[in-house]
Amino acid sequence: MQPGTGSRSKLRDFSTQLAERLKAATSTPNEPLRLALRIGPHNYLVDMNATAEIVAAPEITPVPWTRPWYRGLANVRGRLVGVVDLMQLAGRGPLPADPSQQLLVFGEVLRINAGVLVSRAFGLRNLNELEPLGGPAEGALPWEAARWRDLDGNQLTELNLGSLVASEAFATIGI
Repeated sequence: MQPGTGSRSKLRDFSTQLAERLKAATSTPNEPLRLALRIGPHNYLVDMNATAEIVAAPEITPVPWTRPWYRGLANVRGRLVGVVDLMQLAGRGPLPADPSQQLLVFGEVLRINAGVLVSRAFGLRNLNELEPLGGPAEGALPWEAARWRDLDGNQLTELNLGSLVASEAFATIGI
């Protein structure tokens, strides 16, 4: 077995199980479910209607003359996807390389072939079971919305992917 093959297999199994749960969850519209994920040290909630899938981070081909936060293009099941390092876009420094990274691919509703690198997805959260902590934190970015606390005590910020793709910073990929 090659090094890292076992962890890739476990990640693939987890991603498959999560995809099945996402598909089942989207069929129950009365449940305000969000995907919980970590990007660097930050925890986020993402509306599943704005996402297509989450996959193990594929090979990324750099694109010349683009901003450092635009990591490049990846092929996800025959779909070319622009890969964004949200940490670096936010001015927080690049997301450290990690073989367990995943790519959250945006859904067709956003009308853009892109995705963000995530450290890991850690399940689904029902907003009805979370403690609201108020609106965006002071100094929040335009794509960061309401804040919540889950049953495990994790503080999560809602990541509005629609606001992200509409932001001027996101639209300015070229140097």
